[in-house]
Formats: sequence, C-alpha cells, structure tokens
Amino acid sequence: MLVHLKNNPVLISFWFLIVTISSRMISEKYGIPFLYLSPEYLGHVSFLSFFIVGFSFGGFIMAFNVSSYITNGHKFPFIATLSKPFLKYTLNNVFWSGSLILIYLISSFKFLVYEEGYSIIDTFIFQLGFLIGIGLMITINFVYFTKTNKDLEKVSKGKYTTKPKSNPINAGFHKKVKWENFFNSEKEWRVETYLSRPLTVGIARATEHYDRSILRQVFEQNHLNAALFEIIALITIISLSFGSNIDYFMIPAGASLTLMFTMFIMIASAVHSWFRGWAPAILIILLVLFNHVSKYELFSPHNKAYGLNYETKPAQFNTVVLNHNINPVNYRNDYLHTIRILENWKAKNTTSKNKKPKMVFINTTGGGMRSALWSFYSMQYCDSLLNGKLLNQTQLISGSSGGLVGISYLRELMLREKNNNITNFHDRKYNEDLSKDILNRIAFSLTINDFIFKFQKFENNGFEYTKDRGYAFEEQLNDNTRGFMNKKLYEYYKPEFESKIPMLIVNPTIINNGQRLIISPQPTSYLSYIAPQENISNDYLLESIEFKRFFKEQGANDLKFLSALRMSSTFPYVMPIVYLPSKPALKVMDAGLRDNFGVKNSVKFLYTFRKWIADNTSGVVFIQIRDSRKQPEVEAEKEKSFLASLSAPVETIYKNLFLTQDYDHDQLIQYTSEWFSGNVDVLNMVLDNTKEKQLSLSWHLTESEKKTTYNSILSSQNQEAIQKLKQLIN
Repeated sequence: MLVHLKNNPVLISFWFLIVTISSRMISEKYGIPFLYLSPEYLGHVSFLSFFIVGFSFGGFIMAFNVSSYITNGHKFPFIATLSKPFLKYTLNNVFWSGSLILIYLISSFKFLVYEEGYSIIDTFIFQLGFLIGIGLMITINFVYFTKTNKDLEKVSKGKYTTKPKSNPINAGFHKKVKWENFFNSEKEWRVETYLSRPLTVGIARATEHYDRSILRQVFEQNHLNAALFEIIALITIISLSFGSNIDYFMIPAGASLTLMFTMFIMIASAVHSWFRGWAPAILIILLVLFNHVSKYELFSPHNKAYGLNYETKPAQFNTVVLNHNINPVNYRNDYLHTIRILENWKAKNTTSKNKKPKMVFINTTGGGMRSALWSFYSMQYCDSLLNGKLLNQTQLISGSSGGLVGISYLRELMLREKNNNITNFHDRKYNEDLSKDILNRIAFSLTINDFIFKFQKFENNGFEYTKDRGYAFEEQLNDNTRGFMNKKLYEYYKPEFESKIPMLIVNPTIINNGQRLIISPQPTSYLSYIAPQENISNDYLLESIEFKRFFKEQGANDLKFLSALRMSSTFPYVMPIVYLPSKPALKVMDAGLRDNFGVKNSVKFLYTFRKWIADNTSGVVFIQIRDSRKQPEVEAEKEKSFLASLSAPVETIYKNLFLTQDYDHDQLIQYTSEWFSGNVDVLNMVLDNTKEKQLSLSWHLTESEKKTTYNSILSSQNQEAIQKLKQLIN
C-alpha cells in the first residue's frame, strides 16, 4: 500500500476519484455518483446494467495492477523467483481492489434500498451482477497472464525452482518491519514476507545468488505481455466507437467513465514503461504537444450547428453588418409581421365580444433533465386541467437548456394533435419520454470518441459534419422524443404564424462577447433593436443578434431545430461549444449564462407590442417554471479552510449567478407598470429541489428523482399557483 502512496500518485488519484464518486463524497450535485450506484442500460436499471459496470471495474482493477506491476515490479526482485509472479503481485495489491469493491457495494446498497426503494432481494441480484462482471473480467485476464507469462523456472529451463517457503497467515504478524529500511533510496525495496495465497504468508527469498540477467528476462517477458494487454484493451476501446449508433453499445455512463479512467492509466503506464525516469517529463511534453495541435481543426474538429452551410463565405461579424440587419426598416416590417400573428392569436382565443382573453408568456429554467421533465409535466398538467386553454393562450415561450427542451416537446405534441397525427398530447406516456436517459450516449461518445480521434462523419442537408458528443446528444434526444422534433427551423414558421402553436425563442449565449443569439423561424429584429430616444445620448451596445438574418446566406432556415436546442443547452465540458459559420467564428453555449428564464425576451416582446396587447387582452400572465425555490435561505457562514477560502470567490459567483438574474428579472417586470396599462400576473411553478434532497443537474434522473419531480405538482405552493391560473384563464 505504502509503495503506491509514494511512487504511484497517478494510479492512486484515479482510484481515489472512483472511490469518492461512488461514496458520494464529490459531484453529487451533478448526479455523477448515481451513474455508478443506479446504472441504466437500454433504459432500465437491471442485473445486466450492474454486470457491465462490474465488468468495467474489473478492467480498471486489472489496468491498475498491470500498470503497478510495470512501474514497481522490478523493485521487488524476489517476485521473479516465484511461480506466476504477476498473480502474486496482484494478490499483494488486494487492499486497493478490495477496498474499491467494498466501498461500492456498501454505497450502492444504501442508495438502492433506502433512497430508490428497491427490495433487498432486487438489490442483492443487482450487486451479484456487479460481482460477476468483475469476476469475469479478472478471470479472463488471469487466464491470459497465466498462459502467457513465464516464471523463473521456465526462463531458466529448470535451473531454478519457484516453490515458495510459506507459513500460515498469522506467522506474518510476528515479523518486525524496519520502516527506515522501507523508505530507503535504493531501487530495490526490502521485503520479508508476502501473501503467497489468500490466507498464507510466504517468506521472501533472497535473490543475491540468482543470475540477474535471468531475473531481468522474467520481468521483461512479463512486461511485454502486460504491454500487449494494454494495447489490446486500447484497441478494443477505440473500436467501440464504430458502434456508437447501436443501442446495445450504449453502455451505462458509469462504465464509460471507468473506461476513460482505465484508458488514462494505461497511457501513463505505457509512457513509464518506455521512458522510466523520464516519464513525468515526457507526459508534460505530450500534454503541451496535445494542447498545441488541438488548436488546429484537423486534429480537433470544431463542433458545428447541423444544417448550416460552413462551405460558403462566412458571415462577417462587424458593426456595419449588424447595423444593416438591425435597423428601423426591418424593425417596422417585423413589427407588422408579428401583429398579423397576434391577430391570429386573438381570433382563436376570442369567444365573446365582451371578454378579452389573457395572454400567457411561459419562461422556463435551465437545469438538465430535471428541468426538461418538470417543465413538460407541469405545463401538460395545467393545460389538461384547463382543457387546452393554457397553451392556446400562450403567445411566447422562452427559456434555456433543459426547460426549453421540455416545453419544445410539449409544443410539438400540441401541433401534432391539431394536425391529427396523435390523439391526446396530455397522455402520460409522453412525459415518460422526457425522463429517459441521455447521459449514457454522451458519456460513451466522450470516452471512446472525443478524447481520442474524431474520425467518424455524417451527412445532413447535403453537408458533412464530424460525430462527437454533441451529435450523440441530438441523436439520443431524437430517439427519446420519437423523432417528432427532427425538423428544420423553417418548418415551424407556418404553424407559429397561423398561431397553431406559440412562438418559441431559443437564445444561446455568444461567449466571444457575451451577446445573446436570438433564434426563431419568425423575423424578430425588434428583440434586438434599440430605438433612438430624443432625450438620451448614449453610445449603446447591441445586447443580442438576430440569427435568421445574420446567417441568412449560410442557410439559417435549414438549421436543425435539435441543434438550436442543443446550443441553448451546452453546459460546459458536458457538451462541446458550437462554432458558427462567421468571421471571426462566433462560439455559443448555454443560454442560462445570460438569461436563464428568457424573461428578457418576454418583457421586450411585451414592450414592443404593449399597445396592441393592452387593447386586445385583459392582461398578461408570466408563468415562470423554476427548478428551485426563488428565495433561497441565507445560510450561516461556516469556518473555511485555506483552500476553501481560495475557491470562495469563484464559488460565490457561480452560486449567485441565477439569483442575480432573478433580481434583474423582477426589476424588469416591475418596471412594466411604467409603460404597460394592462394587468401583469407572475406565477411560479417550483420543482421540489432542496439542499436536503437535491436533484441531479445532469441528463440522467434516478427513479426517486423522477418521483420527486412528478410529486412536486402536488405541493401547496404549486396548487395555489394552479388555482390562481384557473381564475385568470377562465
């Protein structure tokens, strides 16, 4: 154990990482531990899903031991005098593998039984699958090494014997180890006893009388087999990428992460095997070289928005072009165009000459799958209670990330029912679509494709793009939503114009300069235009860019709608930043960085059409779909360690990012009283997501998290909001 702590910090780091994740010590907020504790395969937590995770753990354990053997084996020359030296070395490493397995079993048992509600029998079956997976992988490797490795007796052709001297296990406790000798600076470490069998201690024999060249041959032959094992394993991992479109290859995300850790260990081991003492320097050189070549698209292809034309002349991003697109003429034309949409909205919602309808704006939060499911289910539930009037009276939907994904699917189902393609979009089977796992495919792509070579291509709209985890996200989301949203942006133009469905704005953040990118099938320059005022002299900045006009020559109308949703959902590192066909290239990611609820779009729309809305409606209702309480409790400050104090400023900024947006949004809504004469009501639909029972911020939900999401609709706060909504709409 102490050998590893001193000489193998890389190996121990990965071991520690898996242990801390499995025991929920880190990353619980993002749901990563649940990928191990409740793995899904083909949409189910099962014996097979645990078997696959166990198989990947077995691979990690073997890679750990192989790498350790290559790195440290020569420091224990007596091992070369034993039969099956690698197996003996692995047996004496049992602390690391045994503790890893034990910690996982305890953590998964507690989680499955006490949080997920599985029976003890089901949990036992799952864990049996895990152990069988580990056992099978280790057995395969032991058979390989037993058949191929040579020991001293074979290398010396019988000159030396490998039969050990051994005592019962308790004999070892009478030996006194001199610790000052254990940490000596010599290459060979002094060992007096070792485990020759699981319950037997062997006495380490002296090696001075052996031919050193023969001992070296034993290690070299064993190391060659170990290196061959690593090469085979690496080739296997790479070859898995060819099955990225086959469901059966979509192994649990926890298994994919373990594969990734295994791959890193094998690479580090291979470098050490080749360069020995120079290994740290070589690894640093390789990292610097990798960092340098990653700047070139040949080695690291940029992720793109599918459907756009990257082969034509890129859009020029400069003040002249922006002013040409966002000007009073376009503003006026777009204003009149949207007035026609509003008239269509009025025609379908006006049932009595004396009663004006309420206009609804839906603003939904980001938050991965928890927000996708909550946004979909809460609005589906409310619309069902109101007999379809809620979505019919909704004029604009805006938001970010998962919440917008969920509402987009609900809107698509609404359209399909109106077109007689489905019978009832309030059917519960559809909200189950939004709870299906997406993270498995993302993690699989990240592990076997994005970290190595992105060499697979696909075609869309006549253009070729590179497959990566962004592609994997869209493919899985498309499968989960029955292929219903596999459309181009322009395909929503007519139903939105005819007011069959609400308008929907996607607004990812441009990270080059912090602007918002307004994506809509309708011309909407009024969301970006700033009208000159006679009493204000200000060199103002444009806060957003209209996608449809700016990328007109690059085929903006042909953008895949799923790509638009992905751009709005691009959480850092989980999915790749999207490069757009402009010069310089605009890079976009999650909409939540600028406007997590899309309130800016709703208020700007209300301001632009304030006179029409005041004259033709009885007021507006803002529905804010939230994935946590609006007013979090201020916690008492705890004493911070030195490292915690260093990270506190960054942590505070991230922690308060969305809270500061809430402050700004509330002020914007309050200011509407200065320029809008109608009534404004704000209703909050809040997910039961507390610090004590925090739901994962990821694209995977456990069964208990799904139940919490569905049950949130029954909270007193949400029921009060629903009753008020009924009164306002009816």
